Amino acid sequence: MKLTAKEFRSEKNKRLTLLGMSGVGKTHLAKLIGENGGWYHFSGDYHIGATYLKDEIINNIAKKMKQDPWLQNLLKNQSISVNSQVTFDNLEPISAFLGKVGNPEEGGLAIDEFIRRQGLFLEAEIKAMYDVPSFIKKSQQLGYDNFINDAGGSLCELED
Repeated sequence: MKLTAKEFRSEKNKRLTLLGMSGVGKTHLAKLIGENGGWYHFSGDYHIGATYLKDEIINNIAKKMKQDPWLQNLLKNQSISVNSQVTFDNLEPISAFLGKVGNPEEGGLAIDEFIRRQGLFLEAEIKAMYDVPSFIKKSQQLGYDNFINDAGGSLCELED
């Protein structure tokens, strides 16, 4: 369905999905639109990191911490705990978990582990997008007329 700008502005209960490669400005645009009020901002990447990959991210951090004997002891006796601070503006815990292919001794991931993590992310991204209708309902219950889905950049990557 094609609308003119005037028709779109006059619509009630607008629904938008922003889709583009990572770094293109989807989140920035969603925030600008949201500043006008009446828009519920759903971040697919935030939802992935805070819901579907949270345990994997925390387990990965704990695994890294256990490489240090002093931290390992503190974790073991529950003197410290591990958490992930994923926010709309800080998706670094997700990026750090996904990692980069390379020599594990230099901080990289073996190709099998990298592929496993990419598979987990794919599953999480699909689940997050299936959650959009329930978040639209939630946004309406919270009094928002309009909904913007800030979808992840990997949804538009090409497969060969």
